[in-house]
Amino acid sequence: MSGHLTGTLPARISPTDRDQAKADLATHGFCLLEGALSPDRVVSLRARIMELAEQEIADGTDYVYERGANQRVWSLLRKDEMFIELAAEPVVMQLMEHLLGFNFLLSNIDVNIAGPGGQPMFMHADPSFLPPPWPLCPIVANVMWMLDYFTPENGATRIVPGTHQLGRGPDYSPEDMSRPTVSVVAPAGTAMVFEGRLWHQTGANTTANERRAGILAYYCRPFVRQQENFFASLPPEVLERTKADPTMRQLIGWDHYLSLGMIDGMPRDGMRY
Repeated sequence: MSGHLTGTLPARISPTDRDQAKADLATHGFCLLEGALSPDRVVSLRARIMELAEQEIADGTDYVYERGANQRVWSLLRKDEMFIELAAEPVVMQLMEHLLGFNFLLSNIDVNIAGPGGQPMFMHADPSFLPPPWPLCPIVANVMWMLDYFTPENGATRIVPGTHQLGRGPDYSPEDMSRPTVSVVAPAGTAMVFEGRLWHQTGANTTANERRAGILAYYCRPFVRQQENFFASLPPEVLERTKADPTMRQLIGWDHYLSLGMIDGMPRDGMRY
């Protein structure tokens, strides 16, 4: 694999500009869809996220780290209908199919809240479960739904441009650790679609009182084990809700993929593999 890295960052584009989005994904490893969420939807999602975060702290079920600065809220599908809708958002489904092929799966959906004093997350790439060299095509991909204006000061996602071309994750050598990172700056409502091979991290939040929230929807090719075991973690009523919706049925993993995920062998009707 080439060691050349692209130093420029893509411009923010319209969610309807699919051709430019695909070009940005190929060149930069990510694209920025500005206005992918309406202002009203951003407000609703953020309010619900913060309510859940406070409730989990009160209940003692929270996932708070960085000495209380940062917080994750996991397993969003079972916590509100609005997150089910977000996981299947049409504006990114086409790009996910472009990156991951047909019948791709939802691997996880959670929120990352970066609070004041939070330190940078360790630099990583998501296919760390694969030995290098990695395949030429992406195996996993993400959407970061920005619910606040992401800035260098409030912990915006940081990336090492062009690293999706390297075919491996960081090995934490002096060379890798000295690679310059760049903050991905964009307003609330932006969807940052990025493939998992791109090296990335949560940035440090150096503000006095800003809590930066973003929802991460993580997808994978249909032969990859999902990060969240939805069939064990979702309540029966939510499983039935996803089973009834064709898009969510695919994303959760109800359907078989070619010869994988069969129930009592090959299908009796239709194509057999």
